[in-house]
Parts: sequence; C-alpha cells; structure tokens
Amino acid sequence: MYSFVFITHGELGSTLLDIASRIMDIDVKERTAFFSIEFSMVTELDSMKTNLENTIDSFIKQGHKVLILVDIFGGSPSNIALSLAKKEEVDVISGVNLSMVMYSLEHRDDDTDIRTMVEGIIRSARQNITGAKQLLEKRDSK
Repeated sequence: MYSFVFITHGELGSTLLDIASRIMDIDVKERTAFFSIEFSMVTELDSMKTNLENTIDSFIKQGHKVLILVDIFGGSPSNIALSLAKKEEVDVISGVNLSMVMYSLEHRDDDTDIRTMVEGIIRSARQNITGAKQLLEKRDSK
C-alpha cells in the first residue's frame, strides 16, 4: 500500500488531488494514505521539514511505502523532499500533474516495489504530455 505526500507551491497539490478524486469518484478523505501539505514562500522551512518527517514516519509505521510528489525539480519543495528520500520506503517524483495523481490513486493499494510504482507514474505522465500540432501531423500522415 502507498501513501502520497504532496509538496507544492500554493494549493497545487490539494487541487490536483481534489480534481482526480472527483474524476475517478473516489473519496480520498476516507483514505488515510493521502496527505497534502501546502507550501508557500512564507512557510518556515524547518517546521515544514519536521511536519513532513512526522507524516512520513507515520505512514511507514502503518506499513506504507511513501511517494512524495513535488511540482518542479530544483525548487524549494523539491529540495525539502529530496532530503527526506533517504529511507528505503520513500521516493520523490517531480513534475506532478493530473495524470500522475490519477495513476497514483488507481494503484494506491498495489503491492509493487517502489521503483515499479515510480516507473508507472512517470510513464503515465509522459503518455499524457503531447503537442497538438505534432499529434495531428502524425495522424494526418497515416
């Protein structure tokens, strides 16, 4: 089973989770495996890191693997997340988007190893990123 921690600028993480749960008709509020932490530039980084460590430890104690989803690699949320990814049961994925969240929700109960889960999430994200012109050109050339 997986738990997911969102570390994003503003309310991006909670908005993506809300939209995905509505599309999929899943009530994630009833699931303890999901927790969204909002990040704003005024948040004190040390207290945020302590809260994250406590949240991750709580999920691990429940027997969950933890994936931290951040909005952009190299930003403050990413830097905080990377410092927490030292545990075997934790990994970080940057560039969070709606398809990644939906894949995560769909596979939250999977018993796969963390590397396989991360690969699936990234594959889902890549499959859903396209340029319309390029897609139309490929379709029209057939």
